[in-house]
Amino acid sequence: MLTLSLAGSALHAGIFDSLFGSKPKKSDVKVEEVVPQPSDKKKMIVEEEVISADEYIDSSDENEDAVFEESPAVPEEQAISDEESEVSEVTQSQSDTEADPFIKVKNILLSYTQKPEKIYLGEHFVVKLKAIIPETNITAIETGFIGGKSYEILNRDNPWVQTGTNSYENSFIFKLLDKDAKLPNIKVRNQSAGGKVQSEIIKPFRAKLVTLREDELFSRVIGEELHIVNHQERPYDEHSNIVVMEINATRANLEDFHIPYALREGIDDIKVSGDAQKIYYFAIVSNMRKDFRFKYFDPRHKRYEMVSFPIRPIDTSISTHTELNPQKSRYIFYKALFLVVMALLFVALFIFRRNNIFLIFAALFITALAYLQIPITKAKLPAGTALRILPMANSTLFLRTDQPMEVDILLRKKRYTKVLLPNKKIGWVKNEAIR
Repeated sequence: MLTLSLAGSALHAGIFDSLFGSKPKKSDVKVEEVVPQPSDKKKMIVEEEVISADEYIDSSDENEDAVFEESPAVPEEQAISDEESEVSEVTQSQSDTEADPFIKVKNILLSYTQKPEKIYLGEHFVVKLKAIIPETNITAIETGFIGGKSYEILNRDNPWVQTGTNSYENSFIFKLLDKDAKLPNIKVRNQSAGGKVQSEIIKPFRAKLVTLREDELFSRVIGEELHIVNHQERPYDEHSNIVVMEINATRANLEDFHIPYALREGIDDIKVSGDAQKIYYFAIVSNMRKDFRFKYFDPRHKRYEMVSFPIRPIDTSISTHTELNPQKSRYIFYKALFLVVMALLFVALFIFRRNNIFLIFAALFITALAYLQIPITKAKLPAGTALRILPMANSTLFLRTDQPMEVDILLRKKRYTKVLLPNKKIGWVKNEAIR
């Protein structure tokens, strides 16, 4: 069962501080509905096809083996309109329409209580099942998934919940991975207190599979209530910036988040709790790009939503250790000038007032000025040292040294050290790699 706690947010909140030395920004994020222009309608076309087979079958013991055979493929049905919201419905056969909502068998009565009529390729969708078991001394219920292809079940081991004397319910989160995906048969087994085992199988339901066309802004995310909680940017090298975001969404496939125009990208952490999902994502983009834009698809409203914010790289001082070349920062000059002025001011006050408190303040400013002038510590990295984007064990590796090299130490943390490479790129290495 894919269920992780959202605890640990405080740990990752420090990522933005360690990378950028300032509070993350979020107030400048804009979310807008994407309204296709007449000339853009062709780009919004989606493709459709029918998936799965008969909605229900009689799966009594004498024909159980037949259930394991894959059903004949259902011919594809292409979209007939320019707008996704105008797509045609799948026509059910007469036998499907009149199908009894329960499988009439003596062991278990199975039915779908919730199933989508339309499925977007890649989305997380919920299927709910109900099982009526005549016996009352049930000690265990198991679920198996038979056949099918190109699908994932995100909570395969989700337990059954008893909702009545003889009724049980369960819900499973599916994800289809390919246009040729086929949903599996679902087999439910129960064991009674006496050790007797019974099982029944329900076949997949009929639905439409919709494939959204990708373009230069589509993030591949299909979900609801996507929010950029935090974001921050800084120079990565002379030609590009790095953007780091904390993204939350509901019933979304954030694990597929992708920006087509990113020079390099990755997801450094992902957490799931029920319908809620959170990722920490980074992207390296050209510094010619002045804003960060992407769109996702909201299946509730059947429309694209555009998310954007301006890229304003932070230009901080050596005290936060985020400057690409801290020793040449213009802010250091201003800080040094400020410290000199303040030190001279308190020296003058001491001369005129003869109060030792002014001399103490003058000494503090002089000490800070001296600390500001301390050169960055040098260190050596052996060949094969891995450099990470973020100070985390599962962070993306963006470089592995092919030979020993001398680097500047920018910041030391508990397990990782931030270093400046000779090519002016910045990365995190494990402390034990420092020589």
